[in-house]
Amino acid sequence: MNAAIKLMRFRMIKQHALILLMTLSSAPVLAANVYTFADCLDLVKKNNAELVAAEQSLDSARYNLNAAYSNYLPQISANLGYQKGETDQVESEGYTATLNATQNVFNGFSDMAKVSENEGKLKVAEASLRTVKAKISYDLKSAFANVIYAQESLKLTKSIQKRRADNLNMVELRFQSGRENKGSVLLSKAYLKQAQLDVLKAENFFNTSRSSLIRVTGLSPDAEFEVQGRAPESNPPSVTPSFAKLAEQTPERQQAQGQIQSAEAGLSSSRSEFLPSLDLSGSVGNTGESWYPDRDRWSVGATLSWSLFSGGKDYFTNKSAFAQKLVAENTWKNSELEIIVKLRQAFAEFTEAVEQVKVSDAFVEAGSVRAEIGRSKYNNGLTTFDDWDKIENDLISYQKDQTLKRRDRVVAEANWEKTQGVGVLP
Repeated sequence: MNAAIKLMRFRMIKQHALILLMTLSSAPVLAANVYTFADCLDLVKKNNAELVAAEQSLDSARYNLNAAYSNYLPQISANLGYQKGETDQVESEGYTATLNATQNVFNGFSDMAKVSENEGKLKVAEASLRTVKAKISYDLKSAFANVIYAQESLKLTKSIQKRRADNLNMVELRFQSGRENKGSVLLSKAYLKQAQLDVLKAENFFNTSRSSLIRVTGLSPDAEFEVQGRAPESNPPSVTPSFAKLAEQTPERQQAQGQIQSAEAGLSSSRSEFLPSLDLSGSVGNTGESWYPDRDRWSVGATLSWSLFSGGKDYFTNKSAFAQKLVAENTWKNSELEIIVKLRQAFAEFTEAVEQVKVSDAFVEAGSVRAEIGRSKYNNGLTTFDDWDKIENDLISYQKDQTLKRRDRVVAEANWEKTQGVGVLP
């Protein structure tokens, strides 16, 4: 009996040494940088290409709006000219220097329509930026939560591997003493192999999960890093919000308003083609046969133009603009209902995810206590292998579920924020 016990102790030491060697050899290289969520958020603000593109689109829309206002101001130009010719064998040569100015007084409200159209496009660009920020916020939270989950999962699977090895040693020791059967030993070895595979999977997921975070933060593709801490979390409101009111505050609503305004402006612009246009012009300058010309010249004038027939183009353009206005209005009516559904679903998933974490924590706490009691009973021969095995498997299942539910809570909250058009980006 003493020889058997010594042999089992030797095997236990050997197996522990082997597991330690496998853990050290397969563990990821220590990262050069450790980032918190705030660090990742700063990286997003500096490096995210999607965010920069949306901000530049907004700047472009502002510039176009400023350009539309230029139609209200006079257009001024300066000309210098030289001309040489011959008429009836008489040569002539002359120079001109002229300053010209034109001012549109009325063009059928076309300028006003162009300003309104660009104001609508500016609203669309602002809404697009809000949408992009909400999406990037979701991507960042999800990617960060996945890396945290990967790190915790790797740590958990390694502890499970050690626990499975300890269990195998206990079962083998009882088998050597004639108190356990061969099937229990083989099943315990299978559990250990499964635990080793889970460690490998966790290591692979740890390496791949960082790819999404690298994309969002704009880090180098081969960057080595780890993350620490948690993504910011908040509790859902105690009272169910009004989803119809929330829908009116979403960027989709703002975008729809901009599109409707642009369509209405397009309709006004098409109608302006049926009205006359009045322009004032004036010029002042000098003319003469030598430089600098010394004969003064000036002129003023007014032009009233009215297109009487354009082959039907103005008529059909107006019809098309009216149809586009109806399209924009009805598109929002349909989108509003879809947004309300998405808000309800996202809110329900968020509240459920918060409660799932609480339930999972309770199961882990209960499973840990039961596992300690079960291990003690099995070690003292007070319970069967099957009963103890079920308790061990329950605990491991609870622990894996706990890390998953914590990640899912962050993702659900991020999705709730994205659906509202808000997030961690101001």
